[in-house]
Order: sequence, then structure tokens, then C-alpha cells
Amino acid sequence: MSKAIKLLENVIRQYPINSEAQIMLAKARWLTGEVNIALKTLNECLKTDPNLVEAHILTSIINMESGDIHAASNALQQAFSQDFSIRDNPVFLLIKAQVDMKMKNYQEALKSLETAFELPGVK
Repeated sequence: MSKAIKLLENVIRQYPINSEAQIMLAKARWLTGEVNIALKTLNECLKTDPNLVEAHILTSIINMESGDIHAASNALQQAFSQDFSIRDNPVFLLIKAQVDMKMKNYQEALKSLETAFELPGVK
């Protein structure tokens, strides 16, 4: 993983606006336990392009796993505001349900899971 991180850092140094490389670096940092650096990378990425739904989703996942449920919820709301069609994505709905469960919004969590289950190709 450290070789991948170094390679991605080099790519970003040469092409700082490469959002795909920034998101991949954030994932690698997160997977190696460098949560704060991963979130910082995602924040920098979103400063460049606030429309990156994948960056918002990853920010939500990392915040949720770190226990910052409100930040996770806010990141999901940002993802949804950038792309309304994401509500038809089963991964988004699963993450939303997990965040809702942690916030004790059980009815909303159930609703998200039911919606995900009804999507084509999920059953």
C-alpha cells in the first residue's frame, strides 16, 4: 500500500487537479488508518470540485466509521444535492441507512433499505 500511496502522491504533485488520483489517495490513506490525512485530501479535492459525489460519499463513510455521524450525514446531503439520481444507487442508500441507524432515525433507515431492495438488480 505504501508504494501505491507514493505513486499517487507523485501523480498529484504533477497533476494537482486530478480528482480521481486524489480520491484514490484518500482511500489508500483511509485503508492504512490515516483517517485525518484521508479527510484532508478529500476536503482539498472538494475545494477544487465540490460536485464530486464520490468524494462526498467517501467523506461520509470515513466520518461514519470515525464516529462523527453528523459530518457523515452532512457529506451524504452534499452528495445528494450534487446528483439527485444518487438516490437510485444501492450503495448510497445503504450508507444513508447506516448513518440514519446511528442517528437513531430508524424509520428513515428502514425506508432507505426498502428503497434499495426495490431497485432493479438488487434482489
